[in-house]
Amino acid sequence: MDNLLSVTFEAHNYQLNHHRRYDIRLGRGLFGEWTVALSFGRAGRGGQELRHSAADAEQLRRVIRETLRRRLSAPGRIGCAYWLKELSVAEGVDVSFWLPEAALSKFRL
Repeated sequence: MDNLLSVTFEAHNYQLNHHRRYDIRLGRGLFGEWTVALSFGRAGRGGQELRHSAADAEQLRRVIRETLRRRLSAPGRIGCAYWLKELSVAEGVDVSFWLPEAALSKFRL
């Protein structure tokens, strides 16, 4: 999978001992299909990974947007907000198509 876009979020609540990490990686597979890998778990540890692939970019765009929406609801669920730790974009990739600015701006920096 080519790494066209990679974004990392972290959430820390020291009182509740919550330390979460969430990675979203977008790429293209061997046969040209779009792929999204979602890696998550406790920060500093191995976690779980889910992979999605589709020929239609819009399907994976919805997966990414739903993932962002869920991360934004974290304060009510785990007691702390996710913050944007890292964003890496390959040349020529339209970030605004995959990661809407309105959603990204809500993550604590």
